[in-house]
Amino acid sequence: SPVGTLTWACAEIRLLRPYRHAAMRAHAEVTAGRRLPSGRLDAVVVQRAGWPEASVDEVARVVREVRRRGAKLICDLDDDLLAEHPSGVTEAQLARLRPRVRLLLREADLVIVSTAPLAERVRRLNPNVALWRNAIDEALARPPRPASAMEGADIGYFGTLSHLHDLLAVIGSLEAGLDGLARRPQVELCGIADDPRLVQLLARHGTVRTLPVDGDYAAFIDGLQSRPAWKVGLAPVAGGPFNASKSDIKFLDYALAGIPGVYADCDAYADVEHGRTGLKAPLGDFGAAARRLLDEPELRRAIRATAREHVLQERSLARRVPELWDIVQRAL
Repeated sequence: SPVGTLTWACAEIRLLRPYRHAAMRAHAEVTAGRRLPSGRLDAVVVQRAGWPEASVDEVARVVREVRRRGAKLICDLDDDLLAEHPSGVTEAQLARLRPRVRLLLREADLVIVSTAPLAERVRRLNPNVALWRNAIDEALARPPRPASAMEGADIGYFGTLSHLHDLLAVIGSLEAGLDGLARRPQVELCGIADDPRLVQLLARHGTVRTLPVDGDYAAFIDGLQSRPAWKVGLAPVAGGPFNASKSDIKFLDYALAGIPGVYADCDAYADVEHGRTGLKAPLGDFGAAARRLLDEPELRRAIRATAREHVLQERSLARRVPELWDIVQRAL
């Protein structure tokens, strides 16, 4: 029974949707909530630090109750929450979570993580680690856009303010790459636009529009697919210990929405095939890669179709949940 609430998008991506998927329900009866259910209990899956408002003592009580009832404790982690974050605001938030994260990682019978670098980090606290990469719920997919569908803004990006350093790392490159365009490019920002300095930087070379944030992941993905698709979706990853364990969830989201992406040339986006499912570039070449997509509509169309097909075939829950069930059986 997963313990958690629909508060973080990662909880829905890695906990609620996978464990409630039909491929999982074929093997297990799953419930979700802040309290452990009565009756038979074989395994409890906790994501990140547990439910957001929990204290260390509350999480410890759940761990003791799981042990008393003879169940297995599984902890799921999708980011290196033990590494220092470059954003002071985000670092202060993580500092409050870390005691709970460490407790769960040490006590878990099995830890499931999203990337290989994260697995190596976690093994310092718990030797029982399994890798299950992020997958997207195929039930969220709208019908594919027709080839003649109208395109939206030239460049788009979504993320929280914790990703500000990632986007700032490519601002100079974008300015150079967009210089000389016949018209000012349209840029759309979602979430991260809460920092006015970022808008001011991008407004020097483009017309910037900010989009409202929808905290419901399913509604966000539906909106991403229902609006005209960006010509270029950005997915930079700045250096540093925290980002060394990042996953490729932006690739899954962009691909499902038919957005050709420019992705950081790093471990996180190893699954992106350059020129077929996206463009990969070092941070200093992001502007040139974005300019290439803007200049080549046929390349955009090809990437849209190929990336979406790849994700729905290889990275969907229908394809990947059986692998997750095999991992859970290891704990049992």
